[in-house]
Amino acid sequence: MPISEDELKTFEIEWERAPYKPLFSCPQCNGGGFLHPRKPDGSVDYTEVIPCNQPGCYADSFGAYERGEIIQQSGVIGLQQTFETFNAKVPGVQKAYNAARKIADGEGDFIWLIIYGGVGNGKTHLLNAIANRAMERGCQVKSIMMAELLSELRMSIETNQVDFKMKQLKEVPYLLIDELGLEYGTDWEREKIEELLASRWARGRFTIVATNRDIGELPERIKSRFKDQHLSRWTKNEAEDFRLRRER
Repeated sequence: MPISEDELKTFEIEWERAPYKPLFSCPQCNGGGFLHPRKPDGSVDYTEVIPCNQPGCYADSFGAYERGEIIQQSGVIGLQQTFETFNAKVPGVQKAYNAARKIADGEGDFIWLIIYGGVGNGKTHLLNAIANRAMERGCQVKSIMMAELLSELRMSIETNQVDFKMKQLKEVPYLLIDELGLEYGTDWEREKIEELLASRWARGRFTIVATNRDIGELPERIKSRFKDQHLSRWTKNEAEDFRLRRER
């Protein structure tokens, strides 16, 4: 029997203070957090119950908790990666740091931000700092790697939840995508990413991405939106790889 709206609200309230929890909008377990596994012949084994392994659901949340991370709206966000733990005195990071602070606090005159530059120079840390600060302000956040985002979209095809997944991605107030610019596997995936970004642009949703690519290498339709100075900013993190600096 489907769970009622009132029962779902009560369920969510009971889970609110838990250190780990299911994804209440999960298309696989419908927010329950657990599933009956399948037998080798494909039939459901009602004698056992296992944690839901849908991205962002109970198994992900529990794993993140054990690693000392937090998980929010299907995205794992580094708990210790905040603005306070970021070394803003490192040469080359100040512009990216300042832009990240502004968009995280909602104090800038832009709602789209792309941070690009070399590997290992703190771009992911800044994305996590933005996510943590936005959540402190009570905003809903989804933070995700590009490869994981494409994986979620592919999984949604199998469960006939493509529209549902796209609606979530389009409407979440803060969407942060790390490693944007990875080669898309199919034309369908390219179309979905462009559809997602076009929708968020039209709706005026906060969208923050990081990439190791030069901004000139991004697809033109994506690049043009991030270069629009009315709503967006793009900034290069010019710091060198932190690991190389530590070695020296």
